[in-house]
Amino acid sequence: MKWARSLKLSVVALWRSRLRTLLSAGGMAIGIAAVSLLFALGEGAARSLQAGIERMGRNLLTVSPDARETNSKRAGSQYQTLKLEDSQSINENVSGIEKTAPVLGAELPLRWGRRRLVSPVTGTTADFQQARNLNLLSGRFIDEQDVTHARRVAVIGAQVADQLYFGEWPLGRRLYVRQTPFTIIGVLQEKGASTDGSNEDNKIIIPVTTAQRRVFNVDYLNRILVQVGSRSQMGYAEQQIDRLLRKRHRIGEPGGKADFKIRDEARILAIQARGDRTFSRLISGLAALTLGLGGIGLLATSLLSVRERYGEIGLRLAVGAKPRDILLQFLAEAIMIAACGGILGLLLGSSGVLLATRLTSLKLALSWQTFVYPFVISLGIAAIFGAYPALRAARLDPILALGTSK
Repeated sequence: MKWARSLKLSVVALWRSRLRTLLSAGGMAIGIAAVSLLFALGEGAARSLQAGIERMGRNLLTVSPDARETNSKRAGSQYQTLKLEDSQSINENVSGIEKTAPVLGAELPLRWGRRRLVSPVTGTTADFQQARNLNLLSGRFIDEQDVTHARRVAVIGAQVADQLYFGEWPLGRRLYVRQTPFTIIGVLQEKGASTDGSNEDNKIIIPVTTAQRRVFNVDYLNRILVQVGSRSQMGYAEQQIDRLLRKRHRIGEPGGKADFKIRDEARILAIQARGDRTFSRLISGLAALTLGLGGIGLLATSLLSVRERYGEIGLRLAVGAKPRDILLQFLAEAIMIAACGGILGLLLGSSGVLLATRLTSLKLALSWQTFVYPFVISLGIAAIFGAYPALRAARLDPILALGTSK
């Protein structure tokens, strides 16, 4: 009963000074909106990183040729010492790996009838599907028999199917890469852009042996994808690959100049994510500043409310109210102001997130943390900044309070 009466008195007092209450809650709302934006930014970065890893492939190491040192002024020269045998040796001799996929590719002209298209052509093996997390829309992926016999078969991306065949069923149709005919055996599901911005749906995949002998006429590879069984084994697998390739390429002792490089793709994505934290720090500073100002505003509002209501406090204490009741009443008022500011801030923050995702390239995402944590923070600010005015009100002498109010 006392709680209901105290709450009613608090609501009446706040409504009586509604402009001041609204201004105090508005200051809180701006800080809470900034905190919501901060959590949405963090959630968006985490989801973007996870999506990038899923598109790229789980626990993936990429072995690629290093830049060649030459006296020529020609830029972009690389070693051509990465062979199909290196991929097979890694698969057989390195422990802890699941899949090894050799890759040879470049952009080449495609043709079907009178329709033409320039698209990335990738020569690889069956393990490429799992290593790069590819899903089929229809048909099948290339298999080991296709690689062994250098068959002229192809798996095409969803965009290639749309641009060359305009909705017609492509399976079993003939496709020319340069002047070499290929039979389409599969169509991939849409995947979107990769972590480096390249289009994952505008590709054609063929057996690596066919690519080497019939399309590119080379015996080297562009890179080797190695999928490791678990994240904890990545470092050890990288060391084993380094030692194995140095031995195969006769490079000598570790530390010497290698003709290859090994990259942990997930680590690179994580470094990129850490590099995007400048804006997050800016939002953190803004959130801390606005929350501090909101808390000070709440403190000032509560102190002014106590000062204006000396007579009410003295009268309640004189007729039998306990100091604890006065304390809880003013603390409840501070919490109600903070709760209103928190709700308003969450609405502002959510609206800001939705607008930012539509109008900018910022990676923001809403989650339960975006709503729960800022609201809890607002209540914590109410408890901290509202405690002193509430204690001051509870410790007033009834006689002095009644005398001051006259």
